[in-house]
Amino acid sequence: MGTSRALGALLCIVCVVIAIAHIFYGYYMGPRVHLAFALPVTAGVLILAGLGFWLGWIMASTKEISPVPAPAPSVVESEPETETKEK
Repeated sequence: MGTSRALGALLCIVCVVIAIAHIFYGYYMGPRVHLAFALPVTAGVLILAGLGFWLGWIMASTKEISPVPAPAPSVVESEPETETKEK
C-alpha cells in the first residue's frame, strides 16, 4: 500500500470520527444551546467532513501507476564520413 493510499484511508477514518464526535458532544453531552446556532454549525462541520471523506476515499481507491520504462536506445549505424579534399 502506497503512502498516499494509507493517508487517504486515514483521512476517511478521521473525518468519520470528527463527524461522530461533533454530533455526540454537541447534542448529547454538551450544554443545551439554541438550535438556531447549533444546526448551521453542524451542517458546516458535516459538509466539511463529507468533503474530507470523499477526498480520502479518492486517495485510497486510486490505483498507483507504475512508471513507464524508458525506451531502449536505438543504435543507428551510420557510414563514416570521408573527407574529400578538393584541390
